[in-house]
This record gives sequence, C-alpha cells and structure tokens, in this order.
Amino acid sequence: MSSGLYWNTVIGILKESLFLLLSNPQFAEFRLVGGTSLSLQIGHRLSVDIDLFSDLPYGTIDFEQIYQFLNRNFPYVSPPTKAPIGFGKSYLIGKDPVNSIKLDVYHTEPFLENSIEIEGIRLASIGEIAAMKMDVIQRGGRKKDFWDIHELLCKYSLEQLIELHQKKYPYIHDKELLFQNFNEFSRADDEPDPICLRGKYWELIKLDLIEAKEDFQKNNN
Repeated sequence: MSSGLYWNTVIGILKESLFLLLSNPQFAEFRLVGGTSLSLQIGHRLSVDIDLFSDLPYGTIDFEQIYQFLNRNFPYVSPPTKAPIGFGKSYLIGKDPVNSIKLDVYHTEPFLENSIEIEGIRLASIGEIAAMKMDVIQRGGRKKDFWDIHELLCKYSLEQLIELHQKKYPYIHDKELLFQNFNEFSRADDEPDPICLRGKYWELIKLDLIEAKEDFQKNNN
C-alpha cells in the first residue's frame, strides 16, 4: 500500500467534504468505510460517495445535530432519508443539487479493528472493509462490491474473507447464503462498470470469483 492516499480515485468535492467532516468533533466517533475508503487505500477504482460509520451504541447518534451541522457547512443539503438497511440516514451534500455527493451516516456492529489515520483522514482498516463488503455480498452484491471483493482476494483468501464476516457479524452470518450470493451476478450484470484503474473487465472478474468459490469448495470437502 502507498504511504499516502490515492486521491486520484475521488473528485475534488468529495475530498474537500471528507476533510471538513472528519476534522469536526461532530464526527469524532466515525470513520470512512466502504468502497471509497478501500479505493483511497489501494487505488483500484474511482468512488463517488462517503460512508461514515460509527459503532456507538444504537440510539446515541444525534442525527438532528448532524443535520444542523451539515446545513451550516454546505450550501446544499438534501433532507435526510432513512437508509434501507441498518440504522442511519443518507444525505446529498455540496454546492447545489447538481454539484453534490451522497453521504451515508450509519451505526454499525462493533468494529473488529482500530481505525487508521492517513493524511488526516480516519479510515476503517482493509480487514474491516472486507468483512463489511462480504456482508453486502451476503445480502446481494452490486457490481462495485464484486469489483472490490475481487481486489481483496489479492490480499485475503476466500476462507479468510468468510472468517472476517463471521467474526464481525456472528448473529447474521449465513455461510450457505453467502456462498450462494458470492456468484449471484444477475443484478450486477445490469449495472455500469466502475471506472477501474487496474484495467480489469467484468466478465473476467466473474470468472475469477467463480473459480475462487470452486477452489474453496474443493479444498473444504
């Protein structure tokens, strides 16, 4: 991994917003997770939104204060929308409706690992992101999630990825469902490709993920 962050993976307004958010005490208990955190750390694809997660006890995040902070600091803030999964809210923040980015503010299960700080940005570790990406896959992955998992397979075996998910989400971990959805590409096939900085192709990514699953099953029978 580079000693710094891969800022070429995000647009300027996202970078500026990230510094503003994470430098404020309002977000002291939050860290950047998801594809943007992974892209900034390993530089594999472009990413366009901000996911800030905290493992504070459920019900203790003051979303009204967060909304007030956003309105004081951004010319445009959309009304918050409840996230479809988990406990959190989503916003569009920026200069205006056109020049804006999506911000998700969520509760999460207790973090497995400490956050890391690079260039003043507080990030989830790659292992933490891997566990969370596998959870998305268990629930039905998008193309960008499979893209990220493919990149994570350069660092972790499939067995290690499954173990990370089980460790972070012991109460909802479903190995059979996770296996089933690890190669469930029907939804992702209809989505646009992420802008990849590794020169990867979707059809080859799918083949590699199918092979990874087959190899795991052969080695564990």
